Amino acid sequence: MARPQRPQQQGAMVRELAIVHQLMTTRLNRALRPLGLTMTHTSLLLHLTGHPDGCTIGEIADAMEVNQPAVSKTVRTLADRGAVSVHLDPADARRRTIRLTADGGALIGQAMQAMHPEATLGLADLDDERLATLIDLLRTVRIRLDGARHQARSLGDR
Repeated sequence: MARPQRPQQQGAMVRELAIVHQLMTTRLNRALRPLGLTMTHTSLLLHLTGHPDGCTIGEIADAMEVNQPAVSKTVRTLADRGAVSVHLDPADARRRTIRLTADGGALIGQAMQAMHPEATLGLADLDDERLATLIDLLRTVRIRLDGARHQARSLGDR
């Protein structure tokens, strides 16, 4: 039997990743519902955990690859909950810096606990070594895609 060619393998990977994304997102959103969160909220909060000095709406939109109005709406929801704080730039009233609050940090912990059973279910057939390999492979793809995104921006190809 002939081995699949690279395009077929990549197509199979994209198909599997798309299906896994949909199935996992649905399950995680369901798990987060009692907390009044969605994966969008959780992703934004997780992004802010890596930026203690905060991020602007534009920086978050770029990192999450969504439009600024979508980020603004999510930030408003999270600010109303006290999970993030919004600080106006004294030099430019259009520029706002978003920071994770202590309540937001606690909410991330609750979200991670709520999502844990679903992650356990999805990853139950992977031993620790295979899980570490999966994480490493996904990280490699993420870093490559982030690099390509940054390169495209520097070339003015938005």
